[in-house]
Amino acid sequence: MKINGFLHAKLDVADLARSEHFYAGGLGLVEIVRYQIPGGTILQLSPTGRSPGVELWHEASRPVAEATECHIAFDVDDTRAWIERLRSEGVDIAREPFDVGDETIAFVRDPDGYLVELNQTRTPGLPQA
Repeated sequence: MKINGFLHAKLDVADLARSEHFYAGGLGLVEIVRYQIPGGTILQLSPTGRSPGVELWHEASRPVAEATECHIAFDVDDTRAWIERLRSEGVDIAREPFDVGDETIAFVRDPDGYLVELNQTRTPGLPQA
């Protein structure tokens, strides 16, 4: 037996259009697939349009999890530039950019309060946080 790969991280969202605007419009993620389910929609997105990615799950009857310090992380080209752009769009900046080792990291909150890490690594091949 073996695990073949990582597919997605699921986030329950209150308003799919608002979350899609953040992840696709704000972060530039590309749709992988969209499913209609009874009472809602499942939308998978990623930087490449292929797995792995993030799965936005919206069901009118399903509560959204309380925001925690758990987070999802994206590898970005310029953390500070991303933060300034997202700030100008009114995105909640949870933690300003900071350097640790060869990484510059910052955190924003998506429309449902989930933490999203933006991580710029200056050393090729260094594992992401």
